[in-house]
Amino acid sequence: MHNDKHHCPSWSIRCLIIPALSLLSLAIVSGLIASSITASTPTAEEPAIRYTHGIARYGEPALPPNTGFPYVNSEAPKGGVLRQPMLGNFDTFNGYGPQGKAPQGHHYIHDTLLIRSWDEPLTKYGILTKTIEQPEDNSWIAFHLDPKARFHDGKPITAHDVVFSFKTLTEQGNLFWRQFYQDVANVTATSDHRVLFTFKHNRHHELPLILGQLPILASHWWRDRDFSQSTQEIPVGSGPYRIKRFKPGHFVEYERVPDYWAANHPLNRGRFNFDILRFDIFRDNNVILEAMNSGLLDLRFETDARYWRSAYSQKALSAGKLIKAQWQNNNPSVYSLVINSRRPLLQDIRVREAIATLLEIDPVLTNLFDGMMVRANSLFAGTELAAASLPSPDERTLLEQTAKELEDTTALTRPLTQSWPPLQNKSKRERLKHALLLLQQAGLKLRNGTLTTASGQPVVFEFLLSNPSLERLLQSQVRRFAEAGIKLNLRTVDSASYIKSLRSLDFDLIAHTFNHTPSPGTEQRSFWGSTDAHQPGTRNLAGLENPAIDQLLEQLNLAETRAELVTTVKAIDRLILWQFKVIPLAYQPNWMIVHSNRITAPKIAPRYIMDRTTLWATPSAPGQASTLGQSDQEKEIIAK
Repeated sequence: MHNDKHHCPSWSIRCLIIPALSLLSLAIVSGLIASSITASTPTAEEPAIRYTHGIARYGEPALPPNTGFPYVNSEAPKGGVLRQPMLGNFDTFNGYGPQGKAPQGHHYIHDTLLIRSWDEPLTKYGILTKTIEQPEDNSWIAFHLDPKARFHDGKPITAHDVVFSFKTLTEQGNLFWRQFYQDVANVTATSDHRVLFTFKHNRHHELPLILGQLPILASHWWRDRDFSQSTQEIPVGSGPYRIKRFKPGHFVEYERVPDYWAANHPLNRGRFNFDILRFDIFRDNNVILEAMNSGLLDLRFETDARYWRSAYSQKALSAGKLIKAQWQNNNPSVYSLVINSRRPLLQDIRVREAIATLLEIDPVLTNLFDGMMVRANSLFAGTELAAASLPSPDERTLLEQTAKELEDTTALTRPLTQSWPPLQNKSKRERLKHALLLLQQAGLKLRNGTLTTASGQPVVFEFLLSNPSLERLLQSQVRRFAEAGIKLNLRTVDSASYIKSLRSLDFDLIAHTFNHTPSPGTEQRSFWGSTDAHQPGTRNLAGLENPAIDQLLEQLNLAETRAELVTTVKAIDRLILWQFKVIPLAYQPNWMIVHSNRITAPKIAPRYIMDRTTLWATPSAPGQASTLGQSDQEKEIIAK
């Protein structure tokens, strides 16, 4: 986008202001101006209203109307099968309810009000929504639905379905939706194709965009079903794919909807190219590797340097049947240790800091990840959002405004070390000595090599895992904790049990990734906010309850500029780190992808994600015409 005030494209919000006219003159102007963005002149009582095809958090959308994404191949052929692995079973097709685990790919079933461009920090465009109507004072937003929109059973998608979806998700869905949309005052269908959301206040600048994430449910299908319960009944959807067949514990297949109403929309060109998306279920990563090497799978995102280096078939790689590729990750999410501060012993910050001090991060990254993972000293490491050693003047001003809410002012004066947590640049002996001092100050005593509480009970923590391969990585931590007299138990459970434990907040320690977008906003409140911190299903897994952080989280959505947002995120990052409830460990600077020669990717990748919807079947590759029935070899491998 040009910032030159003389450069004024026909689709610019700034440049297309239509004064209030009679109906006749408005019709004439509409016929002369080919644009999807207009604005009305405000009266003394009413703000100006804009009508647009997309909205951006800052500035204007980069794409003009009727334009596809620049990172797709608009001529990509349709057809073929994309086979991917899924670790762990599923038990529901309702991925938005409070119960159960949905299979990967379930989000392809439902259209949302807007879709995101992954080339821009935070911009969304309409497909289901034909026109976005919004006043300049940000007090409400209205979405005008495309009258051609249809559910998979042919029934029209209406504003009444949007109202039903919003109320169902916020009243019966998982806790996230209630937190996400808590600043919406009311939602109304003003006609069959216009839905109006009014806001509790006009300071939440991200709210119009995140409302675009609302998945649209078929009210006629869900109305007589209990949304709060798990179900393996295939729901009626509205998206580009629908569930074709499945077998719990084995696989789920989605088929491309042949008469999908938005298949030819400009923003869908070059996307959703495979006829079938198949996810095969595995219980172990080693078996996934065997399936990849045997040609039974097409795509895997690798996170283990040991596997990346030597686990893939050299014969398949040399023959070009398997291909390794690296894509730069411009929005890495940080792998972190989460300490459940709701546990009695872990409520003491000195105990949490001692745990952080005992961590042996660098040897694991060096010896086991071979540079594939980079040490993180921030929850936003690898991005411009990461807090620096000391706060900038603007960040310091922001922190000082919340100083009265701080239990201590450590974050204002104590620099973040380059290797976080503190003392990581000291020797193991020095760090052990410091950790034992902290534990002693917390009232714990080391007796005959065992750390005990005041009542004489041994200190035992459990590290909950869902991936068996992590046990190998954590053995050094078990030994290290033992040096401080702490017994660290590792317990691996299946994915469904793991999710259940997280929802019920029944764990001591976990390794977790808090996924963030290039423009962090409302989702951060669900990660770090005090509201619902003790509510089952909360995403605030560490149990942060800090008024200063809460205050900054509210300011996050009030930021008027990108610079203000970045400063606020850095301040939030800094305060969270000094709580020692979430300890950043490492991040992956590149997507490490292994894929078969049966699939092809566009030459241009979007800046912020590796978008699987842009892949297509390689026309000349063998295997694409094969039947979907499993061979004996496939059954044998997947059965493992």
